[in-house]
Amino acid sequence: MMDEDFPTDFQVIVVGTGMVESIVAAACSRIGKNVLHMDSSDHYGGLWASYNFEGLQKFIKEVNSDPDRQKQVYNLSEKWFIEKESAQGETTDENKGEPRKVWSQADFAAEYRKFNIDTTPKLLFSRGPLVELLISSNIARYAEFRCVTRVLTWLNDQLMPVPCSRADVFATEAVGIVEKRMLMKMLTSIVGYSEEEMNNEFKDWNNKTLKEYLTHKGLTPNLIHYILYAIAGGNNSLPCLEGVKECKKFLMSLGRYGNTPFLWPMYGSGELPQCFCRLCAVFGGVYCLNRPIDKVETKTVDEGKTVVTIDSKSKKLNCDHLVIGVHECPEELMSSEPAESCDISKAVFVTNGTIMASEKEPLTLLRFPPLADDDNAVTVLEVGPATGSCPKGLFVVYFITKKTKDAESDLKPYAERIFDMSGGDQTAATDKPKCLWSLFYNVKDTSSPVSSVVDNVHVCSGPDAGLDFDRAVEQAEQIFKKICPGEEFLPRAPNPEEIVFEDDVTHGPEFQREQDEEAEPKE
Repeated sequence: MMDEDFPTDFQVIVVGTGMVESIVAAACSRIGKNVLHMDSSDHYGGLWASYNFEGLQKFIKEVNSDPDRQKQVYNLSEKWFIEKESAQGETTDENKGEPRKVWSQADFAAEYRKFNIDTTPKLLFSRGPLVELLISSNIARYAEFRCVTRVLTWLNDQLMPVPCSRADVFATEAVGIVEKRMLMKMLTSIVGYSEEEMNNEFKDWNNKTLKEYLTHKGLTPNLIHYILYAIAGGNNSLPCLEGVKECKKFLMSLGRYGNTPFLWPMYGSGELPQCFCRLCAVFGGVYCLNRPIDKVETKTVDEGKTVVTIDSKSKKLNCDHLVIGVHECPEELMSSEPAESCDISKAVFVTNGTIMASEKEPLTLLRFPPLADDDNAVTVLEVGPATGSCPKGLFVVYFITKKTKDAESDLKPYAERIFDMSGGDQTAATDKPKCLWSLFYNVKDTSSPVSSVVDNVHVCSGPDAGLDFDRAVEQAEQIFKKICPGEEFLPRAPNPEEIVFEDDVTHGPEFQREQDEEAEPKE
């Protein structure tokens, strides 16, 4: 809590602990700026947060009881498929011959700390901007990652592995010999394009779709499916050049850390904003959670300099630059409303098994093509106990798409294809994993950039519906360069053993073991 001795003047105040805000806070603190980082919540992350199961229940209750406090989340629908209490029991998994636990709601409550459920689940491309930033800044030491082990698609009414590498392409039986050569030729040409060559090659396709281009190139419907839906992650209306760039991003990240292009953060995506917060704190950043702001004012002082003043719990805090999340920013400080965009439909499921059998615990990306022409593609992420996301015997599965109707209408038809959502006996034989719990909800898309009426107030966008963190990293760097022009964005932080202390520091006594050993023995 703030007291009378707490500083009131800072160079940078950051309000909100979302991904963009946290990166900016770390970057400013790293180069010596005096940073105060605040959040109105009692936890880090905002809409980027991860929750244990008890925390998630609290979040659900908060949204339902006080919609004005969580205006960005709506249409929230939770459902249990298991009993509140049940006799302890186990059934045998026919596939592995191992006992499988029969779960109850009480079991979820008892093991709530073993859950880490994301509100914004995202992956990192192995050669994407965030991985490069984590490595170059040395922030990677604060995080752990696991490789996504497989990429799946929905083809011919069944789940199918997507061949990612050259070896996968030639090993798969899902495409014929001629198709394999066509696929490799297309993927090799995409990887070989420079930015300039790509723009020249596709200049005549500006108003056409990737599907039209692939059809023009003579690819079979089978190959078009793999490239358009599974690799590019698009739908039938995906613009050609955008789709080709998505394909190249996928292909360029292959082979760095595993058999797929993707990494998943241990304990969930909500860990990543906290990694940047840790660096900010290491370099002197001050943190205050559960600290709502009541008012933001700007005033011009000597020599035309503009100072931002924040009122928080009757305390006035001054700064040269204010960095604030779009959900916290007063409307009068924004030069315009965020650009209209399609909201996001999301769902989270907890199941008692993986969506597709595997020898080892899988970490899965599934890209569903649209079930109807006017639908959007759906991204599915399945994570298991090895990621720190759930107790042993369970999987957490995320569904994300652009909103058409509402989250349940948009996503339930897809979920029913891969889950048994009938409830009832968990021991009954089924070829699909049983859904034990589900949550559908919509989120307002506030990812479009918003400018401020004041040069030294910087508004951070919210999370988008995309698979990765690229837009967040890009915006954070842009904001940092406005605050600190000419400064390096997140230079490498030293390891503790690399820190050299000044000569005037008082050192403790040296260890005298060798001298003591040489001393004359006492008589």
